[in-house]
Amino acid sequence: MLEYSIYRDCFSSAHMRSIWSEHATISAWLKVEQVLAAHQAAAGLIPIEAAEAIEEISICDLNHEELRKEMMFVGRPIVGLAKQLRQLLPEHSAHVHYRTTTQDVMDTALAMQMKLGLEQIQSTLGDVMAAIAHHVSAHPDTMMMGRTNGQHAVPIRLATKLEVWRSELGRRSEALQEAAKRGLNVQIGGPVGDLRGYENGIGRQIKQDVAHSLGLSVVEPHWQNARDGIADIVTALGSLCGTLCKIAHNVNQLSSSDIGEFAEVHEPGKGSSSAMAHKRNQRASEFGEAVARLGRQRAGQIGELTHHEHERSGGVWIGEWIVVPEVFLLTSGALHWSERMFKSLVTDTNAMALLVSSYRSVNSIYHLDRS
Repeated sequence: MLEYSIYRDCFSSAHMRSIWSEHATISAWLKVEQVLAAHQAAAGLIPIEAAEAIEEISICDLNHEELRKEMMFVGRPIVGLAKQLRQLLPEHSAHVHYRTTTQDVMDTALAMQMKLGLEQIQSTLGDVMAAIAHHVSAHPDTMMMGRTNGQHAVPIRLATKLEVWRSELGRRSEALQEAAKRGLNVQIGGPVGDLRGYENGIGRQIKQDVAHSLGLSVVEPHWQNARDGIADIVTALGSLCGTLCKIAHNVNQLSSSDIGEFAEVHEPGKGSSSAMAHKRNQRASEFGEAVARLGRQRAGQIGELTHHEHERSGGVWIGEWIVVPEVFLLTSGALHWSERMFKSLVTDTNAMALLVSSYRSVNSIYHLDRS
């Protein structure tokens, strides 16, 4: 469904899809192979000519159908990638995918994609918070009814309600920054993660050099079977989706016919019903809630995928291949709808004032009766 042309813009942003597309993913795998080869050559482990030849390979040189066949046969995509690189560079075949393993390539590429995805999410989140701030500035003194446990409470400032939302989103942004510090790490370690293919500490230097080149951090001794960093990032995204879901649900409720304090800017045909011509459904808050709910639920699966057995466990690792990209995609979609929701939000201050006035009248009578 996330790839349907009719649906995909409802569930994710085009930019996030480009980060996690098949083309981008294979390109990231190839980039890891190239950067690793470059630093191995600099350390004198492979000929410089081999690294330069690997660097010149483009994703366009790869046969994607053969990659698919190898994946289905072998069960890992990097085997087919390395095989094609060796076929393309027969004179350097011994130095392709040198002293590394499939998980090194895929985990490092995953960290690269998560880094780009988090940058995009933080950018859009900043736009959402700015849109909320605009409404705060526009309504510094507007009063509305506060509601607790589904009942009218006492009047509150609209700006306060909005500031609570913006403050919570700010904390979600900080949580993502902290998670990124822990989870965006290079993975260079070889078959069991311990750099046993290298001697005299050169492997650790190469790992640090690759990390520096890719803008990633280093974890010692490795995180091959320690997925807490990825879990931190995905969990932080899930928490962000939880906040977005709550906000969208509240906006949708306040946009209902029974309350009518919020609404989306009306355009002919927007939010229309196929059976009831009079309806103007609130689509941004509706989709914002739905997509954020999906993102939060999908993120909840990451805890189960941290349960690796011994030095590697494919049964949980494979699950990440689906869960991690989809959480990023759904989070981008939830943010897209949230930004659209606040940028098209119309506030009916008369409806708010009428309810506040009614409350004060009733409350005044109540106090007179008690006296």
